[in-house]
Amino acid sequence: MKTLLSIPSVIVAVALSASLASAQPKTSLGQNAALRYWSAFAQMQDAPISNQQIKDLSAILAGTSPYDDSKYRDLIEKNHRALETMARGTMISGCDWGLDYALGPDTPIDYAPKATALARLNVLYVFHLLASGNKEGAVRALVAGLRFSRDIANGGSLMATLLAKDSLAKHLGAMAVMSRLEGTGIPQRALLQNALAQLGPDPLNWQSSIKLEMDIIAGLPLASWPSEQVTQAYVAALKDPSTLPSLQQVMASLPQPVAAVIPNPKRVLEERWDLIDKLQKTRSILQ
Repeated sequence: MKTLLSIPSVIVAVALSASLASAQPKTSLGQNAALRYWSAFAQMQDAPISNQQIKDLSAILAGTSPYDDSKYRDLIEKNHRALETMARGTMISGCDWGLDYALGPDTPIDYAPKATALARLNVLYVFHLLASGNKEGAVRALVAGLRFSRDIANGGSLMATLLAKDSLAKHLGAMAVMSRLEGTGIPQRALLQNALAQLGPDPLNWQSSIKLEMDIIAGLPLASWPSEQVTQAYVAALKDPSTLPSLQQVMASLPQPVAAVIPNPKRVLEERWDLIDKLQKTRSILQ
């Protein structure tokens, strides 16, 4: 039986295929920070900390309680690899969690609680490094934590943005504690100042998250309501808080089942400005 292609023609075909392949835009799945973060999640061990530990961490960040390394050393050591994997992930500029919001409220958001747990661990890791005298390592962990915290909100709804806000606030608190310690040198402060500068004046895209949140709500089986009008008014209030009364007036006219599931705009604005205020105060401390 004769072959359909001669050897020379096969060579030409292979060469042509290679040429066409090289002409295609090259993308690398590896250039997605979220994939590294998922690897870090897989490496976490006993990561969720108790409610009491969360209260203790809040007291440490507030400066009302000292950090006790003996309480957290073993937990941090168990999760050292996960924290290092996360830190390497923050060196990648793009982060796409691959969320399929076409599923509406059924969209899987498994990454959110894992990201929250990892962020808390990283804050404890910062204090662990400070307790061991490794301030350079603590600075690196803080810088990585700020980047990771911001990535939590990427492409997410309001819930993801609120989680990112909480994580950023905790890292800013740790940064403020560190800045008050003796021996924090000028190079270390410069690295922290640069990390804060990269956050900009308003680190999170609240408008985008609200638009996505409202799209999800619009897909729910609720009574008819002017979703586009409410969304525009909500975004306007986030840009200019003086328009909040107009938004509240629009929301007051909505059917109760609809109004009940729309996030309270006053609370959202308070969360946004709380983060901006913490960021400004941390910058002042580091000057």
